Amino acid sequence: MRIKLLLVSLVTFCCMATTTFAQVKVGVEAGANLSKFVGTSSFPSEKGNLKAGYQVGVTADYEFKNHLMLMSGLSFIQRRGDLKLGMNYAGETPVMTFPKVETKINYLQIPVALGYNFRVNDNFSLIPSVGVYVAYGFGAGKCDLNLRGNNANSVGWKPLHGAKEYGLDAFRHWDWGGTVGLKAVIGQHYTLAFQYSVGIMQAQTHYGLRNSTYQLSVGYRF
Repeated sequence: MRIKLLLVSLVTFCCMATTTFAQVKVGVEAGANLSKFVGTSSFPSEKGNLKAGYQVGVTADYEFKNHLMLMSGLSFIQRRGDLKLGMNYAGETPVMTFPKVETKINYLQIPVALGYNFRVNDNFSLIPSVGVYVAYGFGAGKCDLNLRGNNANSVGWKPLHGAKEYGLDAFRHWDWGGTVGLKAVIGQHYTLAFQYSVGIMQAQTHYGLRNSTYQLSVGYRF
């Protein structure tokens, strides 16, 4: 009896898992982004202009019976930014200013959003969403850093190195914040998605900088 009960339970679980998996729409997306830094620091720093990067990843969307959707995935995203810092650093020998600082940081990012599927017709849907993301910066290489002062020049620095370089604090590896987005599904398979994300965690504490990113992606849902 116990074996029969176990077999029935196992079959029931497999059927439920198969049904659930069938309702999950897995896809791939790729596109470009524009990013910059925002912040409320009292330092006299300009947050710079929007800089172009890119992203590529996989998506997983689950739709409930009431058309609410749970949307997630995993993506590689390159965020770029620049700063024009006119701040003198006391204690440096010589005292320096940073007229231009560039960053190019690579992240692995996981969003989790709640959306609603507005089915316009059988071949076209619009899905607005709101949620959160968490990202980990795993690489940046050398970025341009222009110095102004005695014996100053242009050098390369590593914003994720962890140590202060030339009096400039490193960026954090971890980042998290909020997202809003709009996805169009065309012909049940092709997607066009716009998303805006802004960091809640400070990416760099000295200037109170947070990431701000606009993303546009095209994709295919299986």
